Amino acid sequence: MAHEILSVKLCELEDQLARLNSRIHMRETADRGRLQGEILALRRECAENELTLRTKLRCSRSGMVGALADSYGEIEQHVQQAKAAMREQAARRGKDQAGAEEKLLLAEYALDFALQASNRALLLAMEAIDAQLAGQEGEKTSP
Repeated sequence: MAHEILSVKLCELEDQLARLNSRIHMRETADRGRLQGEILALRRECAENELTLRTKLRCSRSGMVGALADSYGEIEQHVQQAKAAMREQAARRGKDQAGAEEKLLLAEYALDFALQASNRALLLAMEAIDAQLAGQEGEKTSP
């Protein structure tokens, strides 16, 4: 059962990463008006996905999921604080918005964190499969 659930989740992740890659490449050639429209659409999509995730976390019966929900909320809060700090720093330098270089740096590190989160998710998935297999082996050896 764990294999099937994790396979579906990994396929979803793969699809999203492919979509992310194609969006980045397509946006490099898009005009600014189209890019701004895509930014608005992606902001809406992110908000909807976040709401869906929070709802799923709240509806879970597992106590551990509550801790995960709290951690997710803290991480999201830290990201928002970093963005606010970046805007404040740009304002002190007399710019209305953070410069392209600062935004690029933030995006680069966000992708690094996403990669780390993906690797952590893979490790957790492998450990879950290992635990399931160990349980199945224990059931086979029990009289």
